[in-house]
Amino acid sequence: MGRALRNAFPLIEQDLRKLDTTLGYPLSGAMDGPPDLLFPPMDSRTPTVFMEVTMALSLSVARALQRAGAAPDALAGRSMGEYSAAAFAGVFSEKDCFRMVRTITGKGQEDCQETLSTLVTVYGLSRAELRAVAAGMEKAGHLCEVVAFYDKPRLGVAGLRNSSLPELKARLAPFRHKLSVSREMGAFHSTLFDRLAARARRFFGKIEFSAPAVPLYMNLDGRRAAGPAEIKRKLASALNRPVLWQETIHNMLADGVRTFVELAPGAMLTEFICALPPDAEVLRTDTPENFRRALRRLAAR
Repeated sequence: MGRALRNAFPLIEQDLRKLDTTLGYPLSGAMDGPPDLLFPPMDSRTPTVFMEVTMALSLSVARALQRAGAAPDALAGRSMGEYSAAAFAGVFSEKDCFRMVRTITGKGQEDCQETLSTLVTVYGLSRAELRAVAAGMEKAGHLCEVVAFYDKPRLGVAGLRNSSLPELKARLAPFRHKLSVSREMGAFHSTLFDRLAARARRFFGKIEFSAPAVPLYMNLDGRRAAGPAEIKRKLASALNRPVLWQETIHNMLADGVRTFVELAPGAMLTEFICALPPDAEVLRTDTPENFRRALRRLAAR
């Protein structure tokens, strides 16, 4: 993960090695490990480290940008990316950030083994059409919850039990669509993880939260968080509630944000973002070329 970027910018790699020392385990090495380490089988008890390595790389890229003089005016993260955004904003320490994510993914994995569940991405349906399909599933006794929707690409994400996947495929058959089953474990952000959210609230009570150094927008309602207590509540509540990422972007635009910098490793923000006004832009950092381009553009602004 991110190997070309890490090779091109040694400071990013060095930062990742320092994080290994802070955490006390070799997280950076897992970035180049076998796929089963990042995405273990659904019935595996091997802890997944996908969320941790993704966050580690994004945090190291954020620090590299900061060292180059590109300090953010606002921060937001999609789904588990909220934790790295909050850590970068100084809400809690990096060590506590990874403790939280490691605990959440581990407990979530336990819940998923009790009731195998998954997230399914559906391309091509409107929001109303996907909601109607989900409502029909629910009426027939199959839990199916729309946990995210992005209007621009007509893309929705639904959470359901694995046993309900054939029923969902049958109900989608009349529509012109594409369906993709997530490699990540469990239907996070659905009510199947009510127990996980309750566990997270108890665990977060042991973590010291501070006010963010810059405005922090959160997925639970798409709005800026006012202080430590609200951030703590929203992080836990988001685990079994829909991800309002599109709404988050709309609110940031309404508050004057015009340059969005998406941190490595991927390009999910640029793929899922809503339609931007003519004076707004998205900069990517997932490749050496994109990272250099983002630095030049930020320096020019």
